[in-house]
Amino acid sequence: MRCCVPFCENTFDNMSTSERTGITFHGLPSEGNLRTAWLRALGTQDHHLPDPAVVCSQHFLDDDFYTTESCVRQIHSNAVPSIVQMCMICLDSDSKLSLMSKHKLEEAYEQLTGLSLFQLCRRGNLKQTLCVMCAQRLINFSRFRDLSLRAHSLLTDSVEQRASVSTSS
Repeated sequence: MRCCVPFCENTFDNMSTSERTGITFHGLPSEGNLRTAWLRALGTQDHHLPDPAVVCSQHFLDDDFYTTESCVRQIHSNAVPSIVQMCMICLDSDSKLSLMSKHKLEEAYEQLTGLSLFQLCRRGNLKQTLCVMCAQRLINFSRFRDLSLRAHSLLTDSVEQRASVSTSS
């Protein structure tokens, strides 16, 4: 059994037991729309797939998995693999990644950069992911921006009411 993602060398046979721990292999879905999404993400077509066609767990995010009551690791029914998984800010591909949507950081990213990742990720079959460090920095940026806007609003109101600002009453 070999992962069908281009340039992925993971096979069930070439991994030692210690390496195999945590790496699972998942067959392509049979449901039409989901299968099409997988094929698009993998950049291939049905007739170019090996038999059996499987994708290893390294091409999914942790959020794409759940553990059954019998402690079996399964992928969610709507999960789609990604050939390239990297932080959208620092481009780190070795750290644990999470979806921007998990922490609602898409808007903060757009406010910081003035750019939208939606079209880029859609064209490149990428997921909107961040490493832990960049996610925290983006959360801090968002809080700092909100604090700054609140202070600006309060100062504006104060100036309009008194025509000057003072720290004394």
